[in-house]
Amino acid sequence: MAWLENSFFDHLDKFANSLGFENYEIAIPLAMVPWASPEERDSFIITITGEEVKGGEPSTFNFGKAD
Repeated sequence: MAWLENSFFDHLDKFANSLGFENYEIAIPLAMVPWASPEERDSFIITITGEEVKGGEPSTFNFGKAD
């Protein structure tokens, strides 16, 4: 499994971490928006939160392993 930038899971990670997991009702629909680019999504997050985007990056992605 690899990190897929600009995918639903990438978006969900950024929205859930930036908005807080208690706001999952908002994070899930926003993750489903067909964002043109991660930069467009991040700009939106910064605009509504007033803070930098939170969440994982390809370098911190740990897909785990099945036992």
